[in-house]
Amino acid sequence: MSVTDLRTAVTRAADWSAEHPWSALSLWLGGVAVSLTAGALSLDTPVDALLGDASAQDATWYVLLGSGTVLLLLIALFAAVVPALVSLWVTLSIMALATGWWAVVARLLPDRRPAACVLALVTILGAALGTTSCVLHLRSARPARRSGADRSQGSGTAGGSGHRVLLSSCVTVAVVCGLYVPGDALLSTVATGVLLTVAAVLLASVTVLPAVTARFGRHLGRPRLPVLWRFSYRLGPPRLWPLLLRPGVRHPRWTLAGSMVLHTAMALPLLWCPSQLLAPPTALPPDAVAFDGCGVTAPSVVAMAASAVLLAFAALTAVFRSAPAAVVVTVPGALAAVSACGLSAPLLRLWKPEPTPGSWGLNTPATWAPLIGFVLALALSVLLLRAAVLRVVAHRAAGMAPREAAARAVTRTSDDMTATAVILCTVFLLGERLGPAQVGRVCVVLMVCVVLTVTLVRALTLPSLATLVAGSRWWSRSATRQQGYCSVRSRPNTPDSWARAAQDGHSTRPGPAPHRAGTWRRQT
Repeated sequence: MSVTDLRTAVTRAADWSAEHPWSALSLWLGGVAVSLTAGALSLDTPVDALLGDASAQDATWYVLLGSGTVLLLLIALFAAVVPALVSLWVTLSIMALATGWWAVVARLLPDRRPAACVLALVTILGAALGTTSCVLHLRSARPARRSGADRSQGSGTAGGSGHRVLLSSCVTVAVVCGLYVPGDALLSTVATGVLLTVAAVLLASVTVLPAVTARFGRHLGRPRLPVLWRFSYRLGPPRLWPLLLRPGVRHPRWTLAGSMVLHTAMALPLLWCPSQLLAPPTALPPDAVAFDGCGVTAPSVVAMAASAVLLAFAALTAVFRSAPAAVVVTVPGALAAVSACGLSAPLLRLWKPEPTPGSWGLNTPATWAPLIGFVLALALSVLLLRAAVLRVVAHRAAGMAPREAAARAVTRTSDDMTATAVILCTVFLLGERLGPAQVGRVCVVLMVCVVLTVTLVRALTLPSLATLVAGSRWWSRSATRQQGYCSVRSRPNTPDSWARAAQDGHSTRPGPAPHRAGTWRRQT
C-alpha cells in the first residue's frame, strides 16, 4: 500500500466518523474495552508491572494527580471546560488502548512478559502524544466552529486533520525504526511500544476526535473563562517572534554559525559518556528476567544514531516531496536531539546520580536511557518543526521571498508549537516525578529537547537554515515538486477545501496576487 492509498484510507475513515459520530464512538469504546481486557489477562499483576513495588493506592494517587494537573493545563490552554474534559477523556482512552496492546504484544517478545519501565514509557508517551493530538485537532476546528459549519464541512476538516496526523505518524515511525538497527533486545522492545502508541494516536485521530467534533462541535467552546479567553483567542500574529527572528532572517550565515557553536558546546558532555554507555550491568534485580541479547558496541551506537537521522530525512523527503525541505527539518532536529542528550548528561548526574542497573527488566545497562532518549527526542523535534517548514514550502511556492517565507512560517505556527511544548514538558515532568527511575531519565532528555527546540532552534537555527536553503539553487530545482505538493488542481474551490488547505499550511481560496517581499512586515 502506497502513501497515497494510506492518505485516502485515513481521509475516508475520518469523513465516515464525522458523518456517523455515534457509530464511531461505539467502535472506539468497544476497542478500548477489548484492549483493556486483553491486557489485563496478559498481566499477572498489573499494578506491579506498571509501578514495581507501588501499591494500588499509590497507583490511583498517581493517576489522579497526573490527570488533575493535565486537566488544569488544558483548561488554561482552551479557556473553556468542555474541550479540556473531552481532551482528557480521549487521552486516557488512548493510554488505555496503547498499554493494552503493549501488554498483549509483549508476550511475543523474547522476555515473555511486559517490562515495567517499557510499559510505563508507553503510558507516558501515550499521554503526551494523545494530549497533543487532541489539542491540535480542537484548535484547528475553531474556524469551522466559529462560522457555524455544518457536518459536511466538519467532515472535510476532519479529513485534513487525519491527513496531518498520518504524515506525522509516518515520520515518527521512520525515526523510531532506528532503534531496531543495533539488534539489542531492550531497544527493539522500546521501539515496538512506541510504534503501538503512535498507532493508537492515529486511530483516535480518525475515529473518536472527528466524531466528537462533528457531534458536539457547537458545545466544545463552553463554558468560557473570560480572562483566559482573550489570551487564547487573540487575533493577529504574535508581536514578539518577529523581533526574535530578525537575526536569523537578516544575517542567516552568522546566525547559523553561532547556533551551531552553541549546539556543539551543549553536546560536549557526550565525549565522556561512551565508557558508561557501553558498560555491562553489574547486577540484576531479583524480579528481572535476563536473556541473551545481541550485544551493543560503539559502532552499533553510531549506526543507530545515523540510521535514525537518515530514516527521518527519507520520510520527510517523501512527505514534502522535496529534499531541501527535509534537510531544513532534519538538521535542526538532529542538533536539538544531540544537544539535549549532552545537556541532560550532567543534569542526570546531579538529579539521579545512582541509577539501578538492569531496572528495565532486561540485561541492558541503566545508562542506556540517554541513548533511547536521543531517538525519541529526534522524533519529537521533527514533529515540532514539520509544521513550520511545511508553511515555508507553501509560501515559497506562492512566490514569497525566502526571508519573508521563513519569518512568516515560524511566526504563524508559534502558538501551536508553544502549546504543544507546554503540554509535552508538563507530561514529561509528571512522568519524571511519578514514573520509574529509568523512565524519569528518558523524560529529562525529552524535556530538555522540547525546550531547546522551541527556543534556540525555533529562534535561530530553523529560520537561518530555512532562509539559506530556500534561496539556493537546490531549492529552485525542486520547485516543481513543491508546487505539485501545494497544487490546487486536485482540490475543489469550496469552503471545505479552504479549511482543509488552511490546516496543511497553505491557502487555496481565490484572492490577491502572490505576496511580495516586505508586505508581511507592513501588515504585522
